[in-house]
Amino acid sequence: MTAKRTVIGIIASFTPQPLVEPLLAAAPTGSEVSLADFNQVHQSLLDVGSSFQRAPDQLVLVWRIEDVFGPALTEWVVQDSDPTGLREDVRELGTLVGQVARTHGIPVVATIPPVPTFVWLDPLDARSSVRLAVLHGQLVEAFVDGIGPAPVTLVDLAALLRLHGTDRAYDSRNDLMYHQPFTRPFATSLGTVLGEALGAIGRATPKVLAVDADNTLWGGILGEDGADGVIVGDSFPGNAYRAFQQGLVYQAAHGALIALVSKNNADDIDEVFQQRRGDLVISPEHLAARRVDWNSKADNLRALADELNLGVDSFVFMDDNDVELDEVRQRLPGVQLVKVGEEPEDVAEITRRLTQFRYATVSAEDRGRTEMMHVESGRREAAASAPSHAEFLASLDITVRVFAPGPAHVGRVTQLINKTNQFNLTTIRRDDAEVAALVASDAHRVYAAEVSDRFGGYGLVAVAIVKCDAHAWEVETLLMSCRVLRRGVEDAILQCIADDASSAGATTLRGSYLPTAKNSQVATFYPERGFVVTGQGLFEAALPLSVLAKHVAVLRDA
Repeated sequence: MTAKRTVIGIIASFTPQPLVEPLLAAAPTGSEVSLADFNQVHQSLLDVGSSFQRAPDQLVLVWRIEDVFGPALTEWVVQDSDPTGLREDVRELGTLVGQVARTHGIPVVATIPPVPTFVWLDPLDARSSVRLAVLHGQLVEAFVDGIGPAPVTLVDLAALLRLHGTDRAYDSRNDLMYHQPFTRPFATSLGTVLGEALGAIGRATPKVLAVDADNTLWGGILGEDGADGVIVGDSFPGNAYRAFQQGLVYQAAHGALIALVSKNNADDIDEVFQQRRGDLVISPEHLAARRVDWNSKADNLRALADELNLGVDSFVFMDDNDVELDEVRQRLPGVQLVKVGEEPEDVAEITRRLTQFRYATVSAEDRGRTEMMHVESGRREAAASAPSHAEFLASLDITVRVFAPGPAHVGRVTQLINKTNQFNLTTIRRDDAEVAALVASDAHRVYAAEVSDRFGGYGLVAVAIVKCDAHAWEVETLLMSCRVLRRGVEDAILQCIADDASSAGATTLRGSYLPTAKNSQVATFYPERGFVVTGQGLFEAALPLSVLAKHVAVLRDA
């Protein structure tokens, strides 16, 4: 039986044929391309179904302002007319893109347009170039604002063009003859980036950047040079290590966890953070965890994975030592490795080359992840000192807010669906577009849960997707972050589902368990809550149902 091929529909404001081959080379295996008529952007977005010979499974929009809004843009350049109408037209285009992503249930990749270029206009004519740069920023803002929280992956064509340079990217002759504005090398780069963006959809982003200290966070060997002698600061070559640290801090602010893994004395490391804090960008507050000792780094990475409750395949490990890297490669093949070079400029550019994060969706929970890990250490201490697990739970003052997620929550919900393995009853993976369609569906209800206790908030950590029929509701997805395991959160969300089903007139609640290599701990979830077995991995319970733990308070949105 032949496997179904993924159809990538391309809508472009210019003839996109030069993009196809490099796009397919970079896209997931088994993809094929279907092209809409060029420069029919609005028409194609309004009627995706009839714009392609085959209905697309994924959609790509590549566009330039001068192609789609040429007359209005030219009038503005020549006559300095009011750009308000142009901004609104671009915002409406963004709205169209967002609507397609929300309503068709397919992933959408859209480009950010470059600064407009005209064959007849001197690019160094400051009378127009400065105004164009300002207008471009306004139009990009309008386009992104129009898309809003819809599940659209953005590819920055404007940044790619800056990287290559206008003279090397544009081909005026081909633009005039064939409506192909870009040179073959640039079209190859653009097609490759678009294919990579499609491949990144639904793929897990690394969660931990584990970094060595000596000749990585700073230059030199701490045990030999001392805290005052290691190289880091404002001047070369110390500023290269500061640049690397700045890149780490940026990633931490966008959801990555930074872990320090160093063969050193812990007191010596603390001395660097204390004595050189004016030279360092990174501080202990940026570190989610650390292992500073003389143990094997492979052992320490595994221990960090256990502490952070993550798989080692979510780690990126950066070290300058080939021996250390090789041991990790052999013992922990799932860890992604980055060799730290000897030249300062190479060190400075390491985080620039971490393309694994390029299309990551960043939620509010991601931004606060390091702080959550610090708070979690307080919970661990409380659990260790409590007389029993039940008394520890009672002391937490747990509150679970269960609500119907909206468009703004789609990214976080999708993230949980695609990365949660241990407490996940069915492990059905979905992309942003599928989740957005379910959120808008009348036949399904999507539940999300935010959790807090006396130590602080966990963020959005649980998701359920339920198919709603008149007499029976079926839980298709029920999952929860391992950070709130064994704290009653799962029962709170199940109770809310059961209550809603009863209120809607249903008499039966059904669920299923699909075993994987990592979710064996939830194999008995339904039987332990009074569900009866109706088939292999199938369960049901009569409504009403009562499973809520006494130590949990539940809040429901009106």
